[in-house]
Amino acid sequence: MDTWNCCVLLCWRGNANTKNVTVLWYPFVVERPDDYRLIRVGETNVWYRSVPVDKRKRFIYQLAVNGPSIRPFQDPSDETTMFAFAAAQMDPLNPKHWLINPLNPDVPEHLGVSAVEMPGAPTQPWVAPRKGVPTGKVEKYQFKSALLKNEREVAVYTPAGYSSDAKPYGLMVLFDEKPYTNDKIIPTPTILDNLVAENRIPPMIAVLIDNPPGDTRSRELPCNPTFADFLNFELVPWVRRLFNVTTEPQQTVVGGSSYGGLAAAYAGLRHPETFGNILSQSGSYWWTPPRNDNPDDFDPNAEPNWLANQYIMSPRLPLRFYMDAGSDEIDVTGHGGAILVPNRHMRDVLLAKGYEVHYQEFVGGHDYLSWRGTLAEGLIVLTGGSTESRQGGAAVSVKTTK
Repeated sequence: MDTWNCCVLLCWRGNANTKNVTVLWYPFVVERPDDYRLIRVGETNVWYRSVPVDKRKRFIYQLAVNGPSIRPFQDPSDETTMFAFAAAQMDPLNPKHWLINPLNPDVPEHLGVSAVEMPGAPTQPWVAPRKGVPTGKVEKYQFKSALLKNEREVAVYTPAGYSSDAKPYGLMVLFDEKPYTNDKIIPTPTILDNLVAENRIPPMIAVLIDNPPGDTRSRELPCNPTFADFLNFELVPWVRRLFNVTTEPQQTVVGGSSYGGLAAAYAGLRHPETFGNILSQSGSYWWTPPRNDNPDDFDPNAEPNWLANQYIMSPRLPLRFYMDAGSDEIDVTGHGGAILVPNRHMRDVLLAKGYEVHYQEFVGGHDYLSWRGTLAEGLIVLTGGSTESRQGGAAVSVKTTK
């Protein structure tokens, strides 16, 4: 089947001051910038570019007008590239605008991104509220950690009909609370309501953990033993005191995306007595320990997949995995700082160790537009249900019983 039989036509109506227009679709514009520069139609004010796109894909993009010229394979952290993305704006001719933050003081056209969902993109049937489906309850708390010496918001979802006298509920711990409780990004409570109503997962309690301000996220989530201990010794016991929730690791899921996926796999490695199921969405397995106290100062020559090596050196633990990665999460720098290949490597390490791993590749990039669909798939797999991949990509599901 030919999946590259679709094109997206992008247009811009310029003026006398328009010198250039570039489609900022990462990572391809960094790899082949000439292919993403719009072409002017004669002496008119119309600019256009036709881009071939896999008909199964979801992606986000912006437009840069009169921006600096991006060189092929230019480092994404280069000042020129960063300036181009900083000045980017939504496509006014695309009505699907996404990730608009009303609290951002920037001018309206710079507040979000434009999104495209191709006609063959897999359905995301669980993200919209359904008439007649009972809704769970979300309560927010302020949680102070003695281990981390900070405070953060924690949102707790309880399913419809929750009872303190019922059989203990399953537990999911999920990182990055803000996007995962945002109805316009990943509406996790709605996804859980729908899955429970369709008997695709058992009723469960979900704990969504926010990040304190500053660089806390990049310090805590990537393989931080103190953060993993905070989850195990402070947060989960607190949840168990307040709610009728399981003490069984086989009924406990820890998950997240990007650094959150990495943190979930590390939490399982460090505390398998609590976390028996790992849900990793585009996990950042390229990560290596930084060279100094700056969490973003990585040695470009360091071998990636630090966490995979820890799993190699560890005995096999009672853990199960759901992992995914996107076809567009590729490395254009040559430094190994991407998602797709390290996820394949991590998958292979886990399989070689005898773990049960459910892995799929969706057709898309490193963004919530795809993750809002795959979250449900991971939950169905890990909580005892069954699912066929609807991502339409090079998806595999492998179960080992060694």
